Amino acid sequence: MEDNVSSDQEEGSNERGSGSERRGGGSSENDEESDEEEQQFDISLAASHSYMGNGLVQVSGRSVLEAGWTGRVPVIAHHGAVFPGETVPMLLTNERDAAVISRAIQHDKLFGLLCPDESGTLVSGYGVLCEVFEADAGVGEGEGEGPRSLSFKARATHRFRCVHVPKQSVPIHAFSRMRTVEVRVLPEVRLGDPLRPARLASLDALRRARTPLDARLRSMDAAVTPWPLFVYDIFDYRRMRQIIKDYFRTMSLENLPEEAVSLSFWTASNLALSARDRLALFAVDDALLRLHMEVRLIARKSVLCCSSCAVEIARREHIFAMSSEGVHSNYTNLGGYMHDIVTVSRASNTELSGAPSAEFSWFPGYAWTIALCAACLAHVGWRFDAQRRGLRPQQFYGLCRNYVQPRCDGAGAGAGAARSLSAEMRAARRAMSALVYAPRDDADP
Repeated sequence: MEDNVSSDQEEGSNERGSGSERRGGGSSENDEESDEEEQQFDISLAASHSYMGNGLVQVSGRSVLEAGWTGRVPVIAHHGAVFPGETVPMLLTNERDAAVISRAIQHDKLFGLLCPDESGTLVSGYGVLCEVFEADAGVGEGEGEGPRSLSFKARATHRFRCVHVPKQSVPIHAFSRMRTVEVRVLPEVRLGDPLRPARLASLDALRRARTPLDARLRSMDAAVTPWPLFVYDIFDYRRMRQIIKDYFRTMSLENLPEEAVSLSFWTASNLALSARDRLALFAVDDALLRLHMEVRLIARKSVLCCSSCAVEIARREHIFAMSSEGVHSNYTNLGGYMHDIVTVSRASNTELSGAPSAEFSWFPGYAWTIALCAACLAHVGWRFDAQRRGLRPQQFYGLCRNYVQPRCDGAGAGAGAARSLSAEMRAARRAMSALVYAPRDDADP
């Protein structure tokens, strides 16, 4: 019997050995398959906001507004400045708010998001008009009972200013529900090349590309004006666009808008800025002035810190894009709260809270875990972990932009730099007004 047992054990051992060989072979095959299946995350998925479900349908019709347009639209408070061009996903859980937007979809599809002031507690008087382009199926098609909740996607289109701004301070929470307000669309100024009046038309054929010859010609043009060339170069659009392009190339973002106004808004949306700086840029009407200040902000080395205790959370070089819209996007949660998220490849001084969950994940294929500041335990964002081994990146962080604040990476430079931005903008505006600008020429680069 012992022989039988031993022989059985040997046979079992042989079977296990052959099985492990088979498993080993399978494991190498699986490794090869996993290597073959390794793929980069499709950043267009995040921009589509697929977590909102498949029930959203396209809303037909568009509203065309011009600067100076005045009208009454429903508005609601937001916790930060939203720039034209940004996508605004919203989930309204309040029945009255849902009914207001449902009626707006039937009318002109417009509503507004109010910007708070620098403190984040009062109404600034500024806001952005948004146009609904996708909404729950059946919304706005009949006169029956309104929806109890409403999911929709909108796109920010125009900056506005409230027509009747109260003289006394109004708390931002007074607009926590939809209210109808009269607004006026603000102009978007795109000034022409200030050296155009000094140009020799016979040399225009040589100005097509940014070459040493072109720089020489600009120097000749400036020689017959009261100002030296470097003054004009400060507000040269091609120079500023190249600086912005070089900066975002490090984040794998190269498809920048070509037009100055669109580029200024896109850049402001994707820079890590304080609420004060964002509001200051939002209030500017001149695209070149806005770009000039953004170039100044790019030159500052900054880190992202916890807004509660100022401990460092991430560095600017760790910012990268997980959405085709850029390094920043707006996302909404199940409770209807919209977060401004900036994605970073790594974060420090954080600790996790709770178990990972893939429910309502903004990035398909990733599970999220709440991330807290390790120093003060304030909420700063989420960590996202890939659910498949072959998905890249395997891990990243989504930081709430209103829970982290940028700080200049230098001894005491951050606060002074933030305080001086408005003063710098006033000085730059005076410098621009001293130059003689030509009318805008769309054919001019």
